[in-house]
Amino acid sequence: MQDSEVAYLEFTQDQADALFVASQSLARLGGPEVFGAAGKARQCAEALTRSLDAQQQATLRRFADGTLSALMYRGMSCPEHDPIPEDLPELQGLEHDPRCIYLASRNQILLELVRYRAFAFDIDNEGKQVRLVGNFKGGGSQPRPQETRDTRVELSSHAGLRLGPHTEAPYNCSVIARDDHSPAPSALILTARWNPANEPTHVIPMREVIEGLGSLHALALTSASFDFTRSDCFVAGSGEPEQATAMLQFDANGGFALRYNSYRFSLNDQASDLAAQAFDAFQQRVAETRPRPFVLQPDTALVINNNRALHGRDILQDNRRLLVRLFGYSPFAQPRVITPDPLLVRG
Repeated sequence: MQDSEVAYLEFTQDQADALFVASQSLARLGGPEVFGAAGKARQCAEALTRSLDAQQQATLRRFADGTLSALMYRGMSCPEHDPIPEDLPELQGLEHDPRCIYLASRNQILLELVRYRAFAFDIDNEGKQVRLVGNFKGGGSQPRPQETRDTRVELSSHAGLRLGPHTEAPYNCSVIARDDHSPAPSALILTARWNPANEPTHVIPMREVIEGLGSLHALALTSASFDFTRSDCFVAGSGEPEQATAMLQFDANGGFALRYNSYRFSLNDQASDLAAQAFDAFQQRVAETRPRPFVLQPDTALVINNNRALHGRDILQDNRRLLVRLFGYSPFAQPRVITPDPLLVRG
């Protein structure tokens, strides 16, 4: 039975070999951070698409058209054996590690397969395209070296804390820039360099949740009745809190676009009783919905529709878990562009 919200694309060995060669070629150029990488990734994706069968191409179109919550790529190849270290290495060294650059390059090609373009925000991750997601700041089930009880742990993907259901920030708008704020990412793509405990990434498709609220509650979520606080990982002075924004908006290209964070969203003081009831009903339905678990390894990658699904994870049990993440914009997204290549936008 075909899943209406989640799809899987399994590469053949020949396709996996072609993707491996293309990813290696892109990595040798320097990966997503360098000028010209986006065009090269697009060319690689176009060549790979020609080798896909009709069913594989139809799966890609479903995500590109905005009707899937998540797409899992499987059956990919990696470079030589990569043993799991005793401890997670320092972030600065990993950012220049050839293996991480290879996985990031492959992610960029995989984004291009669904016609999404990789990008970075100026206020997040130091404006870099590639984010390495791991417990660099503490807060996991086991303490990091030199971590103490007094260590302040930021609520971000650079810590080992539980991340509740959320869409990726910023939360000002979802598709078209507003008030000089670029929209939230249309998607994010994740793969794992190391995941020794097979710890899953959780995805909650939201169409059924929203439809179950009923028309009046769904309409109330489109009102400017909600506040959000800034992300810990944003540049100081940027990504400031905002009052009276909407959580849900109609999107002609995907049906709807949602903005939400279980930690950062609250009800505005001036919200109506109906908006308050809708917010309570929404949070209750999210809490009652069983998330879909996706265990990432180097031979898989997961693309999450940031407008259509929430994602999160439990507290990390093994601090060596390391994911490689890129943000992507759909062809419909209209950001405030600072630099077109590599694509950097105003957050």
